[in-house]
Amino acid sequence: MSLFYRYISFSYMRYFLILFIALECFFVFIDLIKFVDEFPNSANLIVLLIAYDFIYASGFILPLALILAQIVLINAMLRNSQWTAFLALGYSRFNIFAPIFFISFVIIFAFIGLNATPFAYAKEKIELIIERGYVGSYKSNVLLKYQQYYIYFEKIFPLLQSAEGVRVYEFNPQTLLIDKVIQSQRAIFTGEEWKLENVKITTLPKDLKLGQTPIVVEYQESYTILEDFKPKILDNIYERQGNISLIDAYEAIQLLAQQGINTQKLRASFYALLLFPLFAPLMMIVLSRFTPDYNRYIHLGMMTFGMILSLLLLWGIFFILSRLAISGFLLPEIGILFPFVMFIVVGGWIFLRLLKG
Repeated sequence: MSLFYRYISFSYMRYFLILFIALECFFVFIDLIKFVDEFPNSANLIVLLIAYDFIYASGFILPLALILAQIVLINAMLRNSQWTAFLALGYSRFNIFAPIFFISFVIIFAFIGLNATPFAYAKEKIELIIERGYVGSYKSNVLLKYQQYYIYFEKIFPLLQSAEGVRVYEFNPQTLLIDKVIQSQRAIFTGEEWKLENVKITTLPKDLKLGQTPIVVEYQESYTILEDFKPKILDNIYERQGNISLIDAYEAIQLLAQQGINTQKLRASFYALLLFPLFAPLMMIVLSRFTPDYNRYIHLGMMTFGMILSLLLLWGIFFILSRLAISGFLLPEIGILFPFVMFIVVGGWIFLRLLKG
């Protein structure tokens, strides 16, 4: 890497880290003020609360810090006439912005990758620490339909990959009558399916006749149900604003689509996790187009204010559309997918213009 690219990269990363850390600390401080009367008694839990709050805040702060760092760098280079000097030396706009774009895309793709991990459940951990005083989680009283079964879970423990108080009602799709009831006090997710332990199976005969036993009861050591239904998927299916990772959202969409269940909110969460972080590098490309060649005939303060204002307005529009889609008010393809596809097209067009000089 040449000295020029090292200089641009170092300058950008310096501004980015300063802004990112400052905004993170400000967000976490303001957020923790809400919970000051509900802090847990354990010092370990307080440290975990702060750590999870930092992780949760990064979803909002990281894209904004990337864009603001570019705006501050442009302002500083124009103010010191470095921008004009680089252009006079033969460097094009694309040459100057190339390392900035590269760094932003690497950081954003890494962040999207983290959204496919338990990193995405930071907000849930914060709520658990505040409301229940511990990190583990469970969901109670879940009833769902899967193929010809209705399954009731008294408690689900996503982190432990287990459940308690499981009842399975097998019904006839034609008559809609229950043919079999399966009960178990404990179930474990094996990685591919749920394994029920110490199972009681009650079978109801299809044709009841006088003198016959109306029900047949048998006991088994194990019974398997719900293939590929992960505990975290079960924990989020009926949550109005549940947190879910990219992988869990994708698998839940596939499974629920096979059952003919509405996947609108899950699709919205999936699109938001996948596309929303891309707002940062795309916005940086758009702003690069409006950077002047020199500062003689412009007001740097007004230019910076205009860039920040346009950033916040556009960010607010995309954020509102994504929240409306996640809440179910808009179709995710209209509220998230279509606007971002249009933004990608505009960003790609401006990038090609920069590439041509």
